[in-house]
Amino acid sequence: MARLARPSTSSAVFVWQGMIDGPADIVRVQLPIPTAWLAQATKPSLRFVCAWDPPVNEAVRGVWACRRVTARLRPEPNAKAIHGTRADHGSYPLIDRIYDLSGSKLAKLKPPPSSDLWTMELFYEQTAEYYAGMTFPPQQRVAFAAELTDDDEKPLSPQAAVQALPAAATMVRLAVPPARLPVPIVIRSS
Repeated sequence: MARLARPSTSSAVFVWQGMIDGPADIVRVQLPIPTAWLAQATKPSLRFVCAWDPPVNEAVRGVWACRRVTARLRPEPNAKAIHGTRADHGSYPLIDRIYDLSGSKLAKLKPPPSSDLWTMELFYEQTAEYYAGMTFPPQQRVAFAAELTDDDEKPLSPQAAVQALPAAATMVRLAVPPARLPVPIVIRSS
């Protein structure tokens, strides 16, 4: 597994955390990927790292984590999802992908991306039975970091293009979130 390098001034990092309400819920998060920057960058890419805290069950050692989150990157909300590299973490609750956003890759998409706001879809499925002595709520906490970068020797920073977008005014700059009560875990007793 590759480590997240410290972001440089030639990249833009987006952090999101939230809740998937249940196994039938799909969370859609908009990611700013400026088309102007994509057209000028030599080797644009998006590194996406997502983690979640699933219920676990030692009785299913081959699976261990009882929930698996799936992430899909779409250039438009209803467009076909694009594929990134796959890092197999088995049952470990982590996704680590790199999406090649080069012009040659994006030209193959039908239709080609035309929006500066792409969509990351997140949902989960139950992969194993929960521990019999406990009841878990359907909500699943999820967080991700996405780094937009140009992997060229002389990279073009996406910062100016991202900050020029109208959506930049609505982005939160690592504010302190309000205190939140954790979701309780109910333990069954006889």
